Amino acid sequence: LQTNVRSNAKALREAHKLAADAPVPADLVFASASGVDPHISPEAARFQIARVAVARGLPEDKVRGLVEQYIESPQWGFLGEARVNVLLLNLALDAADGKRSG
Repeated sequence: LQTNVRSNAKALREAHKLAADAPVPADLVFASASGVDPHISPEAARFQIARVAVARGLPEDKVRGLVEQYIESPQWGFLGEARVNVLLLNLALDAADGKRSG
C-alpha cells in the first residue's frame, strides 16, 4: 500500500509538473476498495482543473465553474464530506466541449 501511494503521488506530481514534495489530495493517491468511486473531494477536482481544461480544450474558468457547480454538500448538511459527483461533472464537461454521450 505504501509503495502504491508513493508511486501514485509521484506520478501526479510529475503529470502536474509539481515539486517532488508538493502536497496532493489524498483521495487521488489512495484507491478505494473497488476503484470505481463515483465521487472525489472538491480539492481533488480543483487540483485537476488545469489538466482537464487542456485535455478538453476548454478555458480553465469554464472547467472551474463546472467543478464548483457539481460540488455536493454533506448529506443533510452534516453527514459526510463535501464531494464532486464525477459522472455528472464529466457529462457536463462533455456538453461543454461538444461531446455527446450515448
